[in-house]
Amino acid sequence: MRSLCVFVVLLLLSACQQVQSPRFERATSMPPYQLNSFSEYQQATHQWLSTHRMPVTENASWEVTLNTPFSCGETSTVGVLLVHGLGDSPYFFHDIARDLCASGYQVRTILLPGHGSKPGDMLNAEFSLWENATAHHVSLFAEEVETLFLGGFSTGANLVTLAAHSRNDIAGLLLFSPAYESNIFATRLAPYITGIYPWPNLEPEDNPTRYNSVAMTGFAAYQRSVEALSDAFEERALSLPVFMVVAEQDSVVDVQRVATYFHEGFHTATKTLMWLGEAVPDYPHVTGYTMQLPEQRIGASSHMAVLFSPGNVLYGTKGRLRICDNGQSDEKTRACENGEPVWFGPWGLTEEGKVYARLTYNPYYNTMMTKLTDFMAEAQRH
Repeated sequence: MRSLCVFVVLLLLSACQQVQSPRFERATSMPPYQLNSFSEYQQATHQWLSTHRMPVTENASWEVTLNTPFSCGETSTVGVLLVHGLGDSPYFFHDIARDLCASGYQVRTILLPGHGSKPGDMLNAEFSLWENATAHHVSLFAEEVETLFLGGFSTGANLVTLAAHSRNDIAGLLLFSPAYESNIFATRLAPYITGIYPWPNLEPEDNPTRYNSVAMTGFAAYQRSVEALSDAFEERALSLPVFMVVAEQDSVVDVQRVATYFHEGFHTATKTLMWLGEAVPDYPHVTGYTMQLPEQRIGASSHMAVLFSPGNVLYGTKGRLRICDNGQSDEKTRACENGEPVWFGPWGLTEEGKVYARLTYNPYYNTMMTKLTDFMAEAQRH
């Protein structure tokens, strides 16, 4: 009955939805991803974005750079392939990639089809495209290094976990806010309503590193990854090492289900789960970190916060991007936008007498990177 009610509401909304803007129209092409070398892929993607990206700032070339796949640490024989999440970009791994390369690893990021240019290009998104793009770059990288780790954020975590299920040469998984199951019920309907309700959230576009608006086709592709992952884990558990970081009050992900996957889906002693919150799951290899940090004006962690250091120029403590659209009253949103003092937390967190902005950095970032590199060293010994 709940599914039927949601479906009827979406049908009614679709009747009055009209989107007339070039920013929400799909491109007639997508950047190629099945190239024979990463440098060719990087160059081709940069060239395509230079032609097709619709900038949201006055610095178009800077935006293209933020969204272009990048690499570092090319001399290392231990590789890490990182895959971003729904609506995001390679920039989301700016800090983690930098620090992994400084620790002696070779890192590559990719751009999933439909991303990096304008929200309308998400209308071209398909789960199979994302899966194939990930698999291609896993295979390409595996031929060039002796040891390969796969890492992903949110939907990207789903994609690299699926890739690991189909191979036996992956050293370990590095998963940040893995979106193994959605916390949003309507996401389950997404594959069936892309044609009648293409834009579930239309927002002004002002972020150079991600889309604020995501087409229903993007949510549908994500949901397909959830279903494929469920089937894969039902078939067999994985025995490879896994490192996870989860925000307890993640508004996007069913974190309790993710914790269950961590405990039951990975049969290995080399596993770590950093739980950013108070109600820590009672499983081995799980360590909790309080997010009650009033001295930093932090009320809870958010889905995206796990990736960024406090020093990040866009998302850190002094970052240039403050996300005020956070599920609170219009009055509080305006106060946030006007630069008034704010607290920080996930989407939807609101308290009497407090104005909240999105928490966009990880107060335990340095701890996370120390634990991550220790984990990777241990994984290579086994």
